[in-house]
Amino acid sequence: MIFVTLLFLISSILFTYKKLSNSSTRFLYGIIVGWVLSFISFILYLSKFNYYYNIIHSFFNFSPGTWNYLVLTQFNPNLLIRMLNGGVIIFYSSVLLFAVSFTLNMKPKLQRCMYAAVAILFVVQLLAYDPSLNIFLWEIQMSYSPILASLDFVLKNLKYAMVILAFGLLLHYYINYPKIKFIKNLTAFHILALIPVVIIHLLLFSWAPKILIKATYLDGYYNYLQPPFDSHPISLYVLPYAFYLALTFIIFIVYKFKSIESYRKNRDIQINKSIDTATLGTRAFTHALKNHLIAIQSETAYVKERHSGDEETAYSLELILKSCRSAMTSIDQAADKLKNIELNLQPLSLDQPVKQALSLINFRERKADIQVKLEEPQSLAYMDLYHMSETLYNLLENAIDSLPLVENGSITIETFHHNGWGLIQITDNGPGVPEDQLDMIFDPFFTTKSSVNNWGIGLSYCHKIVSGHDGKIQVESTLGQGTKFTIFLPLI
Repeated sequence: MIFVTLLFLISSILFTYKKLSNSSTRFLYGIIVGWVLSFISFILYLSKFNYYYNIIHSFFNFSPGTWNYLVLTQFNPNLLIRMLNGGVIIFYSSVLLFAVSFTLNMKPKLQRCMYAAVAILFVVQLLAYDPSLNIFLWEIQMSYSPILASLDFVLKNLKYAMVILAFGLLLHYYINYPKIKFIKNLTAFHILALIPVVIIHLLLFSWAPKILIKATYLDGYYNYLQPPFDSHPISLYVLPYAFYLALTFIIFIVYKFKSIESYRKNRDIQINKSIDTATLGTRAFTHALKNHLIAIQSETAYVKERHSGDEETAYSLELILKSCRSAMTSIDQAADKLKNIELNLQPLSLDQPVKQALSLINFRERKADIQVKLEEPQSLAYMDLYHMSETLYNLLENAIDSLPLVENGSITIETFHHNGWGLIQITDNGPGVPEDQLDMIFDPFFTTKSSVNNWGIGLSYCHKIVSGHDGKIQVESTLGQGTKFTIFLPLI
């Protein structure tokens, strides 16, 4: 048992030592410590009662010598009682605090209130079941006080309230945040993995915390009570199996804490794969275009050399060469735009990519009237700051490019939330896009601009980045009235 426990603790540390700054990880360690402490102190406390030796020996292979050593060591029974009750209290308090930190870590005020309330209840329970305090109450003949009896009833059932509240928070989080797939799956895993751990602990320690000391008629002499297994004798037989089963589930929970990082890594691979697949055709297309442009450049250079004496012809041929070079540059930029995209998703407020995108715009050259309306307080979503800022910059640039065609052109960018989605909306009063082109606006190489430098890559890039965030992008446009792009991002 000791070997398995040590192996379990070492495995837990190896899985999570890099994430000790995470509050959820700390409370997960609290669950581990509470479980191990309550179990080991319980076994040591049982060593006071040889009645249990055959059962303990049959499962944990305690030799008679080892058991006799435990019996004769005379562990401080008050200390063992404190460890037993303390382990049980730590376990259920940590279960609740884990749920709080996992589901409410973006609401610091409510989180601090919950922490304070659990801390107060933790101290009250430790004091209420402390052997020294109970001895003192026996001495002043207050042990049978109705108030203390009511307090004991409340505190003994407090663990059930904590469990119900903890799973209620996790279920509420699961139901109300279904749009972020990896968070939904992670929450579901924690719920399913914690259920057997908590049930096993409740079955084994349904009687705890408990006052295990009783005064006798002789002053200074006290009886240490056996744990009340008479009503559930089967518990002792399933105790070892339950212990190992619970450790297995807890190890899975600890290991699952790596899933956010794994999600990001897998998400990077998924994005790269999807974009690589999408660009297989574009590579062949751009390669063919380059071959044609190289041929045009070669023939143009030859004709220019043959007609070098004709200034007008040479000037026209030089324009063709410049156009070819510009087109080659645009092709290279388009190819680079759609490859090697890796998303590093972090919890960010919606205004961060908006402000970064606005900082990239040269307002003096553009002379654009841009109005910014940012929601307060800002909602949070998992985003890659660079790529989301680049996405918004592309949309703003498209809107700015359309404004010279209208009088009093303006752009409005705003953030708000609705039904669990964070929205970033960019609206302009430009000429708009024909309705028959809206369905193709996110297709690669589709563009409404006639310039040789525009290849229709920007909106395709925007669509892929937003999709990589488990979001969606919509466009609405009316000819002569303007265009509105709306980005939907699942909120945390």
